[in-house]
This record gives sequence, structure tokens and C-alpha cells, in this order.
Amino acid sequence: MNKANKIWMWLALILLAVNLSTIGSFWYHMQQERIVEENKVEMPDEFRTRFLKDQLGLNEEEKMIFRSLNRNYNQDANQIMNRLSALRSEMVQQLGNKNCDTLELKNIAGEIGEMHKELKLATVQFYLDMKSELNEEQQAKLYDLFSRLLQNDDEAKTPKGRRRGWGHGNGPGGRNQ
Repeated sequence: MNKANKIWMWLALILLAVNLSTIGSFWYHMQQERIVEENKVEMPDEFRTRFLKDQLGLNEEEKMIFRSLNRNYNQDANQIMNRLSALRSEMVQQLGNKNCDTLELKNIAGEIGEMHKELKLATVQFYLDMKSELNEEQQAKLYDLFSRLLQNDDEAKTPKGRRRGWGHGNGPGGRNQ
């Protein structure tokens, strides 16, 4: 074999190795992504009661109690989300002013922080109320569900007002963000 053929052969082998490693790397990352997706828990907005009934093994009495707790939580959380949306709009308007009032922007940011805190506290209270109605096995399942939900999502998912016909997040205060 002459020298030119050897160089071409080595280049072909190197190219083959690079291609195989790229394909292998792509396959590995796709497998990792699939594993993460399988472990991801997302509570459905519309059928939350049925979802939790199935996940926690709720009986009919527990299901009715949960519906009541869920309704109260949703009302509180939706009010907070509407206020957050209004504050975000106010912040954007202030930023759009030719001479922004930085003191007002700091106040708005502080209120947004307080609203986020209230939302987290409402979520915690909802969890504690649910937990108090469940047996030990159900409490362990609830803890697992909530821990996975809260680690996967920064904001609690609340229903989007479908019962009142507002559509996906289109409450009376405009689109939730």
C-alpha cells in the first residue's frame, strides 16, 4: 500500500470513529432524556381529582374531601396568580415609561416576591390539609407526588378557569403568565 492510500485509510477510520461516537453520544442523551421524562410527574389541570384518586387510592369520602380542599386552594391560588399577572403588567408599563420610577419598580418587585411567597404558603397549606385526611401509606404517596411536582416546577400549577369559560389562563385579569 502506498503512503497516500494509508493516509486515506486512516482518515476514513478516524471519520468512522467520530461518526460512531457522535451517534453513540446522541443515543445516550436521548436515553437519559427519556428516563427523565418517565420520572417527571405532571398533575393534569382538568382531571386533578381523578388523577389524585388514582395515585393515592382515595375512597369516595376522601375524594369528596379532596374536591373541597382543591376548590379552596384553586380559588386562593388563582387570586394570587391574577394579582401576580397585574403586578407584572404594572412593572412592564413602568419599564416602558421614558423616566422609570426605580422606587416604584422596587416596590412592585417586592410585591411580586410577597405574592410568590403567598402562593407557596397556599400550596403548603393545601398539602398539609390533604395530608391530614390520609392514612400513612397515602401520605407517603402524597409526599412523593408533591416533592416531584415541586422539584420539576417553580410555580404551582393551578386550573385555568375552565369552569367559568375563561379558557387557558384567561381569567378576568387577562392572561396568566
